Amino acid sequence: MVPGFWGFFKQGGILQGYPFSKNVWYVGSGAPVFGHRANSISHALTNLMKPGDVLFLGPQTYTEHDLVVPVGLNNITIVGTGNRGECSIAPPGGAQNGLLIKSTGVTLVNVDIAQGSAGSYACKAGFETTVSLNRFTAVGCKFEGFGIALHVHGMSDIILDDCEFAFSDKGITFQSNSHGFCTQVFVRNCRFHDQTTNQMGEFASAQQVNGLDVRDCVFENAEDGTAPTDYILLPNNGNTGCFSGNRFATATNATGVLTIGTGIKWMANATEAGWSTARPA
Repeated sequence: MVPGFWGFFKQGGILQGYPFSKNVWYVGSGAPVFGHRANSISHALTNLMKPGDVLFLGPQTYTEHDLVVPVGLNNITIVGTGNRGECSIAPPGGAQNGLLIKSTGVTLVNVDIAQGSAGSYACKAGFETTVSLNRFTAVGCKFEGFGIALHVHGMSDIILDDCEFAFSDKGITFQSNSHGFCTQVFVRNCRFHDQTTNQMGEFASAQQVNGLDVRDCVFENAEDGTAPTDYILLPNNGNTGCFSGNRFATATNATGVLTIGTGIKWMANATEAGWSTARPA
């Protein structure tokens, strides 16, 4: 969690009452009568919110799907209230996705986001455009379900802190867009588990991520002990960044399950064999 984050809460809203604050909206049963209420998350994002607004979600399950933060709805914050895991966006099924972010400066706090049984992603940050978006932050969130947990598409300046990626084919997938690569991605203190194919990888062989910093994360197997095909699959030599202080639930740092291109630096990371600064081999 970002140090001191909860200290910014005042009278039910982040920085509420200060000259530079925007509107504060509430969704969910039990929403405060004194606040601006929205009938649904979709209604808030599509019809009510303006750039800079804050949306509070009550502690419950929202059976909404294919939600979109539209182009131009910049610098908004979505906060899930209640204890960790109590606030979730859970599409009811089928080819349904969770949340698509098409604006810059979006922050998610304490929200679980899933996808339907045949969905492509739980959350997608960025999209196919000639303008790359930036400043996406997720703190204390969970992304899960079937396809890609978090699909990063041409997004830059990303912070993923204390997040969980679970029960999916792939954990985090990086994809370039028509403007360029994903860049400046900071992943720290996160947990990956119950993936089938890989826990962090490229969308396709020609896709790259630059400035990737992954530190102090845990890459686990499934609950029954089954390992993913790859923990890390970033073979493109144009990728740049570093891995440091991470733990992998594998016997050694074998390149067969930890695959990185020459531009990525491998600092001290741990496997069952102990800590090693040697590149996967």
